[in-house]
Amino acid sequence: MARKRKAKSKVYELNIESLSHEGRGISYHHNKIIFTRGALPGEKVIASRSLSRAKYEEADIVEILQPSPDRIEPKCAVYGICGGCSFQHLSSQDQISAKQSWLQSAFEGQAKVLPEQWLDPLQIESWGYRRKARLGVRYVNKKDKLLVGFRERKSSFITVMERCEVLHPLLGDNLELLGECLGKLSVKFHVPQIEVAIAELDTILILRHLQPLTSEDEVILQEYGKKLKITWYTQSAGLETVKPLNEAVSLSYSLPDHDLIMTFLPTDFTQVNFELNQKMINLALELLDLNKEDEVIDLFCGLGNFTLPISCYVKKVVGIEGDSGLVKRAKENASQNDLSNASFYKADLFEDVSGFEWFRGKKYNKALIDPARNGAIEIVELLPRLGVERLVYVSCNPSTLARDTSRLIDLGFTLNSAGVMDMFPQTAHVESIALFLKK
Repeated sequence: MARKRKAKSKVYELNIESLSHEGRGISYHHNKIIFTRGALPGEKVIASRSLSRAKYEEADIVEILQPSPDRIEPKCAVYGICGGCSFQHLSSQDQISAKQSWLQSAFEGQAKVLPEQWLDPLQIESWGYRRKARLGVRYVNKKDKLLVGFRERKSSFITVMERCEVLHPLLGDNLELLGECLGKLSVKFHVPQIEVAIAELDTILILRHLQPLTSEDEVILQEYGKKLKITWYTQSAGLETVKPLNEAVSLSYSLPDHDLIMTFLPTDFTQVNFELNQKMINLALELLDLNKEDEVIDLFCGLGNFTLPISCYVKKVVGIEGDSGLVKRAKENASQNDLSNASFYKADLFEDVSGFEWFRGKKYNKALIDPARNGAIEIVELLPRLGVERLVYVSCNPSTLARDTSRLIDLGFTLNSAGVMDMFPQTAHVESIALFLKK
């Protein structure tokens, strides 16, 4: 595999023709494709080359000679430096339009098919939505200051930022106070990162520390914990060392349309955008067209984010997940919500599952799949054997969704409808949902 190499300095004038799937402007120079960060279609820019490969180059904007009418002023003071966002120079409506076009391009290019119907995009407030994050921490001697925030784009340096516009305001508005707290610790040179988990009622920050905390450090953390309205957890080594500094708290989010409360650990995978998550669940259930005779399987079910809402409206639902901790939490959530028709099993869905009790000889007329970025081609192959007639596929990668769509069509499914969901506003991340029906 060819390696990217650092390019020699080169500056060129470019006319931007379109937008790549990563949100970069596409242009051509001497028959070579150029990807320019932050550039928009229709713009003329001066750009500096940053990387060069045989078939393409990457560049950064030096000056915008002719701006696009779609360009807006970024809200964040450090946009373009911070690596957390990549799309603030486009309005929310233009962002979602771009994401829909990327999804359409993936279907056309890889699956050679388009949905019979396009779903209306799902969107919510595009600022202050992010509840899960990993923040870098570094004490800078020259500045005599401890920095907390996202890393700079293409750099290990921490962005100098007073606030973050996409983090939930509870933390996004208080980064300086958090830095002040950590700057007082004896271990301030040995704190590389903080994991953030903001629930509806409680917030946990996991402090990764490479040297033991002193009793004075613990007092400082407790004092600032009250000011910040957060609970400190600590992590001295691997995930197994994560523990509360004092008392543990229970994190949860609600799904009021289904009268459910979901509990989770700060290290568990949950959607970062609670408000969009509620809309996504409701759309998935609407597409599944559930009734009391349905027997449903939820693959890659996590802690039951879709499974338990589904269980409220069907005969039975089975959730399959590869992480034993999440399976445990899913079972606990079912019990706490008094749901007896939801069962959960641990299984690696990328391996042979034909011998498992939930698979062998079982039939499910409907299914939901919500895999990681690499998709679900292995389990897609097995859906006909499970008798699935109606499938909702939630995806975080248009490319693997399109790949799996091609195989589903080969297996006798049709692509009934699809659409995008803005789970990560201000970024080029594309979350999408698709409905497949068996012929």
